[in-house]
Formats: sequence, C-alpha cells, structure tokens
Amino acid sequence: MNARRRPLLGLALLVALVGCSSGSGTVDTAPTTPAGTSAATRTTSPATTSAPVESGPAQTPQEPFPEVMAGARYRFGPFGEQQTMIDAKGPDGWIGIDPSWGMDGPEPVRAEAPDGIGIVFFTPNGLYSDPCHWDVSGTGDAGAPGDVSVGSSVDDMVAALRDNTFYTSTVPKLVTIDGYAGKELEIQLPDRSYAKCDKDDPNDSGGHEFVFSGPGLYAQGPGNRWHLYILDVDGARLVSVILSYAKTSKSHLDTARNVIETMDINPT
Repeated sequence: MNARRRPLLGLALLVALVGCSSGSGTVDTAPTTPAGTSAATRTTSPATTSAPVESGPAQTPQEPFPEVMAGARYRFGPFGEQQTMIDAKGPDGWIGIDPSWGMDGPEPVRAEAPDGIGIVFFTPNGLYSDPCHWDVSGTGDAGAPGDVSVGSSVDDMVAALRDNTFYTSTVPKLVTIDGYAGKELEIQLPDRSYAKCDKDDPNDSGGHEFVFSGPGLYAQGPGNRWHLYILDVDGARLVSVILSYAKTSKSHLDTARNVIETMDINPT
C-alpha cells in the first residue's frame, strides 16, 4: 500500500471481484450552466457476490486484493449510505490499494511526486477551508466533518471548491458517467512542503493536506493535481479523483480517464 495514502476511515478491507462486463460508461461534456445536476433515470443491476471474468467461466473472488492489477475489471466499494459499488478496469501493471479505496499507477513511482498518478473513489462529508491547517477541533481526526458548510447537491460541492482560495480550480463542466450526471473540474494544490501542516498521525514527521473531510484522502505530494468527477447517484454524491502532477505523462492521464469514463456505478 502506498505509504502516503491511508485507507478510508471506518472501512474494512473488502474482497475484490473481477468485473462482470466491459465498461459501458459514457462521458459528455458541455459548458457550465446554472441548471442543477439531477441524476439521469436508469436501471441498475444489483451487486453480486461473485462475478465472471470478461470472457470465460465464473471464478472465485481473489483474496487478498491483487497488488498488481491485470487489466481486468475489479469491484470497488461500498461508498456512502447507499453502499454504492463501482466496477472499473484495473490497468495492467497498476497497483491495487484496497477495494474500498482505489489504485496507484505502476511501480516504482505509483502516486508519488513528481510524475505519479492514482485513482480514488469516495464520498466526502464536507470540506476544509484551509487544507493545511484543517484540525480546527484539535483532535487530529480528518474524518470529522470539515469547517466549511456544504449543501447536499453536486452544485453545492462544486461552488464550495471554487470559493476556496487555498488552491486554484478550473471552470467546471457537465459530465455524465454510466447514466449519472454531475460536474468535473480540476484543482491545483500548492507546490510546497507539508511539514508545518496539521498532523493526523503523531508518528509522521510532517503533516498532510486534506481538501475533503471524511474519506481520509490527503495530497500525495507537493503540487498534486486532483481532477474531480462529482456525480449525483440517486440523490447522493459520489466523487472520483485522478491524482497527478505537472510532470505526469499524457499516456498515464489517458489511461486514468478511461478508467473513470468506463466505470459501472451500482447503488445497492
């Protein structure tokens, strides 16, 4: 497991499953509009306890979660109160972290600066106004709701992110993945040391930067870029993020985008 990313708070290690089918997600982008982002009407299939490989007979789940992925589809989750599951491709040679969390790019860099990449799925419970000095309660718990009040919609979360001056953000665009509508945007975190940031682990020599409260995801290195896909899944927010840097290769970015754009989202 990447030493600079801790697992989702309160979630146990789950069994990974090879996906049921090839990805069917689609992505449509358009200029931002004032309209809301209600989820599209769709029919979802129930989560399964076993799954076939993409071609061939069913096989038993792999346990533990495979560290080196094999280009197949894997199951991630559950996320949020709806226990949403995600079936997504694990690119050949990428590193599986935890099926309740996400994946890193190939060894040896993985998600580290200056040119690594990673993908994480989560459901946040809020935002921090200062991602470096986030511990406003003095407890060292990054899972507690942040100090920024955020409404329940996708647009509420996007507006709160855009209002924060600690990092820069791009203009959000409409996006639809696997029939679920939302917004995508990118935030650029400062290119500086985290040594003086608040600590969530007293054993660490330095602190961490947390943008979202709840999931336990912190910046993986100075100058980390987070490309966010914030979707409305039957009234609940689901966030997928591509973690990268200015020096991350285009081929790795293209691979990561394909993982997000072709994932299957299954609320249970």
